Amino acid sequence: MGDGGDLRRLDDGEVEALGRLVRAVATDLALARAFGASVRERERLNALLSRAHDALYGRARAGRGLAGLLAALLSVPDAVRRTWRYHALAALLLVVGGVYGYVAAAADPEWALELVMAGDVRTPYASREELLATLHEGRGDAGPNAGRWDASSKTVFAAYLWQNNTRVALLGLFGGLVGGWATALVLLMNGALLGAYTHTFHAQDLAWGWWAWILPHGVTELGAIVLLGGGGLLVGRQLVAPGERTRREALRAVRADVVRLAALAFPMLFLAALIESFVRQSGLTDPQRYAFAAATTVVWAVFFGLGRGRAAQQALAGRPTLAERAVALPDDADLFQ
Repeated sequence: MGDGGDLRRLDDGEVEALGRLVRAVATDLALARAFGASVRERERLNALLSRAHDALYGRARAGRGLAGLLAALLSVPDAVRRTWRYHALAALLLVVGGVYGYVAAAADPEWALELVMAGDVRTPYASREELLATLHEGRGDAGPNAGRWDASSKTVFAAYLWQNNTRVALLGLFGGLVGGWATALVLLMNGALLGAYTHTFHAQDLAWGWWAWILPHGVTELGAIVLLGGGGLLVGRQLVAPGERTRREALRAVRADVVRLAALAFPMLFLAALIESFVRQSGLTDPQRYAFAAATTVVWAVFFGLGRGRAAQQALAGRPTLAERAVALPDDADLFQ
């Protein structure tokens, strides 16, 4: 039997004939196993049948490699649309946590102080000048460590950020395995932390600079957290209320979508870490930072809102298999007539 490239030159009649031959080989193999043919004969038939199956049902090489990766990437928006309610809930939990953190920090600075990371100068009691210096750090014109942000230090910083953000995201995703309550807690806590810091800067009339500092990487980072948080809530839903299926069946039904979400979210976290290290710690002005954040918002909105017709799906998946050529599939419209 020739390789896939030779077989693709067969016309449809020859493909149908090949299918009949494959079924004949499968029958011979079944008979050989049933009536005790020699091991060598069974192995020969099995190897021949395996090669024939790959030739008939295997995708063309054009659908592998970069094209296959692109097809997998573009399948993520479909998974997001199927599970949008869980992502909407994840975003809502982040917002609720943020509002709570902002209001609580305004009412009790000591509560907000407990959330501040060790060694962080951005406390509720920091002066306006101290907070402003943190916003300008890395721009090369101000800040206590303005001179230390070279390319190597930014790379190390990006690795640290990615590690930290990935740990939080993993907690959100795998929190679904305990019914989703841990995922909800992670989302609320991260929202509260962001809300508390936001109040600290707003109280010193630094809202414009604060959001210019947060949004360039925050759009991508928070988007990834919402994706993984939604995935965790989806998993939790299957465990708590699987319906008429067993929990194992319910989890198996959503497994592919959860994998797709994670396959995009973790590279998004890596990208966010690079942006946070190299864009945030740069000489861009505040308007330029807002423009960058707006551009990333548009890019992600277009990506997740991307609609793909059947022709585009087939093109990305690769050329049709020989089996698909032999049995023409109906158009989508024909299914409803």
